Amino acid sequence: MEVSDLAPQPHRTNERYEAVFASNRDIFEGARVLDLASHDGRFSFAALKTGAAHVTGVEVRQSLIDKAEETFAFYGQDPETYRFVCGDLFEVLARESFDVDVVLCLGYLYHTYRHTELMYRLHHLEPKHLIVDTMVTADAEQDLRVIGEPNAKDIRSASQDDWSVGRVLVLRPSVPAVQMLMHAYGFEIESMYDWQGRLAGRPVEAGLKGYARGERATVRCRFRKEIIQEAWDPVVALPGVASPPAPPRAGGARNEPDPAPAPPAGGWRERVNRVLARATGYELHRAGTGAGGGQA
Repeated sequence: MEVSDLAPQPHRTNERYEAVFASNRDIFEGARVLDLASHDGRFSFAALKTGAAHVTGVEVRQSLIDKAEETFAFYGQDPETYRFVCGDLFEVLARESFDVDVVLCLGYLYHTYRHTELMYRLHHLEPKHLIVDTMVTADAEQDLRVIGEPNAKDIRSASQDDWSVGRVLVLRPSVPAVQMLMHAYGFEIESMYDWQGRLAGRPVEAGLKGYARGERATVRCRFRKEIIQEAWDPVVALPGVASPPAPPRAGGARNEPDPAPAPPAGGWRERVNRVLARATGYELHRAGTGAGGGQA
């Protein structure tokens, strides 16, 4: 696990600002932002300073919301530009309706096993963009690895829920799994921040080692409803993940799908019989029902 976010790491914070906000400034200008698991409000504050019109943060720990509101007040942030909601993330998303342009899911995806529920809620919010920063596995396949949180009382960790018995289990995705998850719920990856290129050739501080080693990724996703009428260039296809569907042709006509591949020679009975014959010496035969017909 990385060095605690609570320890002073200004260099790490600055680098993450570059990856999440400065490089995506175009989508924050005038935007309504939803910050999931907003912690002490540092990224909600960054979104406002990058041009967002309003930020709503959702955080389960009231102590962190109190700290965020104290910080915002200290810096004179207009109270009309932000709101914090205290509660379990899934319960809040289920009961409240948010009108947002950008959703931030920073440092949370690897602290839950409820990925499909989360993406279902985000799909129905229909934001224009979703930015995800998550720890990832090195797997080239679309895998989710089961991880036991070392200490659920750690402020960075997932909290125990109604289905936890002792240790809290979470799922850590591979990068192809992230892409597949986004695509399945109506989002396409527009870009992936080049952390390794950014950090190459210089000493890497402890808080950035995960990014440098490819153990953490930052991706910008766009809701498919927003791009379906546009020609666009998605991120280069990742291993094991099908490319997103091509956008419609000019004039609204959709591209015709490729013809289905021809089935293998022989029907399913022939294929099953070949396997049975090799394994048992027996074959399947159809029972006849016509005149003079009996079992073949």
